[in-house]
Amino acid sequence: MKKNNKGFTLVELIIILVILAIISALLIPTLLGYIEQARAKKYLPNAKSCYDAAQAMFSKQYGLQETPALGTPVVGGAHDYTDSNTSNGDQDISGGDFAKDVLKLAGMPDGKPYFFMVAVGSNAGGTTASEASDKDKYTVYYACYTETPDSATWYYYNGEWTTSNPRYNNSSDIFTSRNVIKKSGIRLQYYVVANETGLSVQGSLWNWLKSMK
Repeated sequence: MKKNNKGFTLVELIIILVILAIISALLIPTLLGYIEQARAKKYLPNAKSCYDAAQAMFSKQYGLQETPALGTPVVGGAHDYTDSNTSNGDQDISGGDFAKDVLKLAGMPDGKPYFFMVAVGSNAGGTTASEASDKDKYTVYYACYTETPDSATWYYYNGEWTTSNPRYNNSSDIFTSRNVIKKSGIRLQYYVVANETGLSVQGSLWNWLKSMK
């Protein structure tokens, strides 16, 4: 009997390759998205640990002393400001005892995340925002955590963690331009706990943060 050994024609091979290319174009972005999500979630437990440690330290601070006079940071040892204390100065406490205790409590005594910052209710006076209560001034309402220079940044606000920057491009449905939480009217004061970016808290750091989606 004569065997039929007819194979694919060149046209059929081209059609198959085109179909495979279309399938790859549809699937690869989805797969890459899953990979990026997995990479981002890898460091979420560390972000939560640092947040919990920061809140524990602020709660301890609240129990140890009365709230300082208006315009004075509730955490001592700050060494850098973007504004005057009587306004709403963003505090750089990285390298200080409070920051070291936070990282140690979070299980990072020998290392630091690339960047970690929290914000509590402001102790500044003369603000147009709602007056923060003593409890507000020791409650962490916002956190920003980056494990490494190449990892996704995690943000905590509204009681949830997300990789969506609420201050991207200096625009937000969460905060006003004066760092007031729109929902509660509480003004925030930022404390930089760890900063390995090499950027100054007095200016360039905030532009860098706002540029991240």
